[in-house]
Amino acid sequence: MHPFSPLVRLWIGVVAIVWFVVNSLLQGDAWWENLGSPMELLQQAPIWVLVPVGALLVGLGAGYWGWWTTKFVIDDHEVRRENTGAFHASQRIAFNRIQSVDVTQPFAARVLGLAQVTIDVGVGQGITLSFLTRKRATEVRDYVMARAHGRTITTADTARRASAWDDTAEGDRNLIRLTPAEITLGALLSLQLAALFTAAGVAALGTFVFDWPVVAMGGGFIGLGLALVGYLSSQLIGQFNYTLAVTPAGLRITRGLATLRSQTIPVHRVQSLVVEQPLLWRWIGRGRLQISILGLGDLSSGDQPTAMTLYLPIGTPQQIQVALAALWPGLRLDRLSFTRTPRRARWLDPFQWAWQGYALDDRVFVTRSGWLTRRQSIVPHPRVQSVTLKQGPLERKLGLASMGVLTAAMFDTPGIAHLDADHARRLAFGQLDRSRTGRYDELLHPPGRAQETAVWTYGFASAPAPGDVWTPPLTSAAPPPWPAYGQPYPPG
Repeated sequence: MHPFSPLVRLWIGVVAIVWFVVNSLLQGDAWWENLGSPMELLQQAPIWVLVPVGALLVGLGAGYWGWWTTKFVIDDHEVRRENTGAFHASQRIAFNRIQSVDVTQPFAARVLGLAQVTIDVGVGQGITLSFLTRKRATEVRDYVMARAHGRTITTADTARRASAWDDTAEGDRNLIRLTPAEITLGALLSLQLAALFTAAGVAALGTFVFDWPVVAMGGGFIGLGLALVGYLSSQLIGQFNYTLAVTPAGLRITRGLATLRSQTIPVHRVQSLVVEQPLLWRWIGRGRLQISILGLGDLSSGDQPTAMTLYLPIGTPQQIQVALAALWPGLRLDRLSFTRTPRRARWLDPFQWAWQGYALDDRVFVTRSGWLTRRQSIVPHPRVQSVTLKQGPLERKLGLASMGVLTAAMFDTPGIAHLDADHARRLAFGQLDRSRTGRYDELLHPPGRAQETAVWTYGFASAPAPGDVWTPPLTSAAPPPWPAYGQPYPPG
């Protein structure tokens, strides 16, 4: 690894010590000038100086010992990370197990021109290389991803000069790039921000009406300030200069101002996608996309595997269609025909009934739900692992039932609520067949990598604006032609 790697891990301590020394010199009160020997320096130095300095030196020593005893090797078959320190360890990953290779530049690493490489294998422990030069990191990423896709290349073929600003290099095709104004607009019109100001208003009201100064300071103004800093930091700084691009290594997302994250998306491991439109965003015609990827943490914050992660922070209908096409070429939400729930379902869903429905085509199952925030959940048929049918007491009284689909993602269970009971059962049986057929098709015809769909996706980016992706037509179609619950299920 690069010899500055330990400094990156302990950069806050290093900066603090340097700032203390420089500040003392500028103020003219350098207390160590009158000390004659190192022992006298240790005896006269304040304890609040010795403790952090000692901890920093111990940390740097341990860091350089780990740096000296850790190496990585890439041969014709695998990637290895070897540690020969106090405990010998060897991590090995075959190329055919690699799902994605990501490059991350924390703030300190970005200042020093370094980057961290993370090799992901889905469900399992990957390999992290911390830290390499940024040029070396991008070469390793492109080389390993090419070998993971079955291509035989040399390191000379990956010598692409990538931009330090957004990781764009020769051969990349940018599909979507968000401006700071778009990201700021989405943050200011979000329901989360409105909720923060509402909470502050309640606390202020308690102060002036009920004389609750402690509540106002603790739960209102101070709490609002901390929450605002955290929210705006994650939205404005974390999503700064968002770029979705097709590269020789695959579909890639790059974002971040202080910390630059460049992550490759394993398209074939996407379990589901959610199109969301908050209430205030309906006025400006914008939406956002979230995806769940098996074995991959949050693209923007490193959350637990299979969590819903932000795919597109904010986008117009055309940008949303481009982002969808990058995953599933040819999918058009505005061309799907949605089936609504029965009119008697309004008694159970008075606010979202007009929006609620589901749609099917030969590749995906789509449901719509939500009121303040409208959601469209998209699940590819091969990703469905099981189907659920639920019927509460009120649903039984009205002859309704709810149907849902389960994928490998633990935190997202798309489904359609309050269908006609017979309709829900037939839809569930039909979905099981579509999922089984989809998995068979994937075995016979493995899904193509992002590079194979790059030409189609790039062409779509300049296509005419799509139709209405928020309110496509609703129909009252007849139930699917499958047997009712309790009747014999046809073979095959």
